[in-house]
Order: sequence, then C-alpha cells, then structure tokens
Amino acid sequence: MSFTLIASIVCFLIFVVILAIPKIPNALSFFVLAPLTILTGVLEPKDVYGVFSSGSLFLMMVIGMFTHLMTISGADLVIGSLVERFTKNVPEKRKETSIFLILFLVAAAFSAFLQNVSVAMAMLPAVYGISRTSRISRSKMILFLIYATTLGGAVTLIGTPTNVFASGALEEVGLAPLGFFDFAWVAVPILILGGAYMVIFHKRCPGYDDYDDEDAPEDTVDSPRKARQRTWTFAGFILFVLLLIANSLIKSSGVRFAAYIIAFGVFAVMYLTKVFSWKEIIHGYPYENVIFTAGILLAIRIVTTTNLGEAFGNLVISVVGESSNLYVITAVLFIATAIVTQFMNNMACAGALAPIGIAIANSMGANPQAIVLTIAIGAGCSYLTPMASGTNQTMVAFTRLKFQDFAKFGWPLVIISFVCCVFILPQVFPFF
Repeated sequence: MSFTLIASIVCFLIFVVILAIPKIPNALSFFVLAPLTILTGVLEPKDVYGVFSSGSLFLMMVIGMFTHLMTISGADLVIGSLVERFTKNVPEKRKETSIFLILFLVAAAFSAFLQNVSVAMAMLPAVYGISRTSRISRSKMILFLIYATTLGGAVTLIGTPTNVFASGALEEVGLAPLGFFDFAWVAVPILILGGAYMVIFHKRCPGYDDYDDEDAPEDTVDSPRKARQRTWTFAGFILFVLLLIANSLIKSSGVRFAAYIIAFGVFAVMYLTKVFSWKEIIHGYPYENVIFTAGILLAIRIVTTTNLGEAFGNLVISVVGESSNLYVITAVLFIATAIVTQFMNNMACAGALAPIGIAIANSMGANPQAIVLTIAIGAGCSYLTPMASGTNQTMVAFTRLKFQDFAKFGWPLVIISFVCCVFILPQVFPFF
C-alpha cells in the first residue's frame, strides 16, 4: 500500500468524521482537507482550489441568495397565506384529514423548487394558527410538514442540497450532471405513495397537547417596497428555474445555458435599480454552504484521482459478488445509504457517498448516474432520526417531539422509498 493511498484514506476518514460530529461545522472540512491534501501530495494545489470553479458550487450559491431575498421581501409569506386561505373554509366533516391534505400539497409543491427548511419555516406561522383554532397538536403538524417538504424536495435538482451534491459529484469527474427532472422518475411515485400514507394515516403521527402559540414567529410588516421586492424576486427565480429546466430538456443537443450566470446578472440589476440594497443582497451569500460544497468537491477529487476509488469499488464487489443483478445492486446501495443518513446530515451523507458511488461504478463498469441517483434517494430518506437532515434539526426546536417519534411515523416512508427505488430506478437508468 503506497503512501499516497494511505494519505488518501486518512484524508477521507477525516472528512467523514467532521461530517458525522454535529458540533463541528461541516464547512471545516475544506479548511482541514485543503492544506492536508497538498502537504501529503495527495492533490496538487491547482486541483484543490479548482473546486471553486464548479457549477454545483455556483448553483448552491444562487439558491441560497434567492432564498434569503425571498425571506427579507416577505415572499415566503405567500406560502403561509395560501395554507391559511385553503384551510379557513374546510368543512367540519373530515376537517382534520382535509387540513393535513392541504398542508401536504402546499408544502410538497413549494419544496420542489425552494429549500425544504425555508418552506417549512414559511409555513410555521400558519401551522401555529391552525393548531390553535382547530386544536390539532402543533408537534404533529410540524413533523408532518417536515416529511412533506422532504418528499417534495426530492423531485427536482434544486429541491434539496442532497440532489445538488449528487449531481455535482458527476460533474466534478467530467460526467454529465443530472437533469432538473431526472430525480422525478423515482421521486414522484414516492411522493404520491408517501403522501397517500401520510394523509390517510395522519393519526399515527405523534402529537402532544401543544396548542398555545406563545413562541409563534412574529408577523412581518408589509410595505410597497417589499411588494416590489417580491415581484423582482419571483420573476428572477422563475427565470432561473426555467433556464435549469431548459438545460435538462436540450442536454442531448450539447447546448447549455449557464443559469447561475443569468442569476448573478439578475442580482446586479436588482441592486442597480435599487430594488434591494447591496447589504441585503450580499447578506444572502451562503458562505458556509459554499465552503462546505467546496469540501465535498475536494473529497470527490480525493476519491476519483487516487487509488482510493478503486479500493472502495473492490470492497463493494466483494459484497455483491460478480452479480450484475440490477435489483441486488440497487438494494445494497440504498440500504447502506439510508442507514448512514440517519446518523449523518443527509447533505453530508450524499457528499461523502456520491464519490464512492462513482468509484464503484467505474470498478463495476456500471452507469455512474444510476448509482449516484440511488445514493441521492437513499440519502434523502431522513425519516427516522431528528439529526438526519437540516430541516429535521431546525424544525424540531418548535415541537415537543421525542427522538423515537420520527421513526414511529417515518419508517413506512423508508419502505416506500426502498420499493420505488429498487423496482423503478433500474428500468429508467439501467446500471449496465
């Protein structure tokens, strides 16, 4: 075993340890790995700092900035007001079921295009109001909301950072990134079946006697300036999404639009026309997420440019044998990822396992897109523990939920995801 391979293993293990310990910032991974890989000769300096030219990094940057602008302009209030409007005149017969159905539809629809935690936070004031007036446990509604946004976010490329990181892993090694709706082939059936389970069996969702709203989020004061900001933000974001969709639809022709470059131009116009101040725009820059993304891309380079990837590939082959059974391979990858993601933030899980998945694909002569998609879907199964995703960690603070409550209501969603992934994904993205 060469010194470079040993150093690569040490670097990757350090990366995993940083992501596995909640008290350590994920962004620290880049600050630790950057000097370490250079000093040990694992990577050249140009390879280390070249990660900042990745399209996935710019994609995370733009999504974070748009999310921030929506928050300060009050655009997120539109989501909450929709929920309140739809639930206000719900008939008494099956009222609770109707409320949960509306919550699911609104949360899933918006989270397909916005960050999960932002959608959940935007709907929080409405949840407090519904809980108080309808006497439905706030904790129950918030757990339901968490899972609804998780299911909806998995449908598109930008719905969750997990999908962005999975696509970025492919792009980093020179492969075609995943399209805007590539995830939908499996995610939509999971969304439909998972949504049906959640609405029909909503009474299984753990609840507590927490109907008060003493800690409810404060209402945001509206103004003509905020209305103008909302118009610009929605218009800019819709343009950005349409360009991403266009990239997916015409990717076979080789023509691609740099959607994030257009988004940067929109931010510039917003400042020059005084829609937003420079402080408002620049404060939306997601520094920590960008540096964390750089750390993930660096880990991908460690795996793909050294013999470490081949070692991982050989390990998996020893587990599945020489079998080319698509269902066996999908099942093994999904189960392993779904277990890991319960104890490691799903973003971190996707970032750590996606480069390994690509290495496995190379060793087996398999389609890397299929393997990375399996890992992304497995990493998105953050239904069993409160630390499995950023949305879980953020929203649980507004509840009285206990650790085991997540698994009580979430385990059927993992089973649904497993069945859909194993039986649908190999048909749409064959491994061989």
